[in-house]
Amino acid sequence: MKKFCLIMAGVLAVAAIGLTACGAPADPAVHNITCAENDDYRVIDLSAKGQAGSDILFDVVSESVFYEIGEVSYNGTPIEKGSLGYKFTMPDEDVTIEVRLTPVTEYDDPDDYLSWGSTVIDEISVASEKDMGYTALECTQELPLVFDMRKFGEYNNVLDRSEILSSDQNVIPDEALSFDPLLASEIIPGGTNTVRGGSLVVDLKKIAPGTATIYLYLDYNNSGSAALMRTFTVTEYGEIEIDTLDVPFVVKNNTSYDDEENITISFTDSDPVYGSNAPERQSFKLSELTSGEGTFGYAVGHTYSISASRAVLSDDGIHYDPDSMVSFSVSDWVGPGSSVTGFVKIEDGELTLPNVPATPVQITMND
Repeated sequence: MKKFCLIMAGVLAVAAIGLTACGAPADPAVHNITCAENDDYRVIDLSAKGQAGSDILFDVVSESVFYEIGEVSYNGTPIEKGSLGYKFTMPDEDVTIEVRLTPVTEYDDPDDYLSWGSTVIDEISVASEKDMGYTALECTQELPLVFDMRKFGEYNNVLDRSEILSSDQNVIPDEALSFDPLLASEIIPGGTNTVRGGSLVVDLKKIAPGTATIYLYLDYNNSGSAALMRTFTVTEYGEIEIDTLDVPFVVKNNTSYDDEENITISFTDSDPVYGSNAPERQSFKLSELTSGEGTFGYAVGHTYSISASRAVLSDDGIHYDPDSMVSFSVSDWVGPGSSVTGFVKIEDGELTLPNVPATPVQITMND
């Protein structure tokens, strides 16, 4: 009997050991979850730890207008985004969340009814060394904006919120950018101070060569909001090349003066591009023309103001005699074109060229 009890005790001991070794399974391991911090995105509701096999749910949002959220992954495995955010099953190891950003370099939504003017190009020049030397001289590049009043309605004169940002402060700092509104009172006699257009203005003395994206946001009361984005390359002075075409013109002198060596006809670009090969102003003495005919360099898509004047040099050969200075008017004129393409025309001294005319632009000067 004693021997039997000893045997039973041994069996129970072995059974107890067996039960201990083969008891309920241990809980799944808990591992760390980390994600690199970045000023351009924000991770929402991400746990610092996760249990193997459990679902991990979180979200990532962009904190910059210059980036969208691209691929999000854990330990190199892409995570799909659902209606509630990003979700993955926690592996039996530590996890590192990786977020890739996709640059946003352009934005121009037709539904915003705001767009870049046709003369805006993707290059901006820094100020020349000469202009940099004149501290009191403003040196800017205007980037015209088009406001679609038929859709958006008239903008109010008070800005509820406006924002102009650059993606690279070393190339185009925010302080180099401003919005210059065009008021109704500037274009309509007796007009109000409501905003009818405007330009984005770049201070060329504050920028440096490189590439940057500019973001413009306008939010007016009594109206909606609009945004634009565009990437610009800032070049050294004199490196911008613009397509120019030779446009023929002929001048008819209906003034009471016939000293052609003292009479000048000038074409001034209304949309000049600073630091480009396209001259802002082109002037010709009537004596330099052949039977009143000549050509000027036309930057495609630009408009030009035409002016005519007379001035006689003083005896010193340097200054002009003030008593000889006379400004002439330029007659309106309509040339070839159509209601669809527009007409080549001169109106109030402004030359509009929807295309290069086959026949010369007719310029008539009057007292």
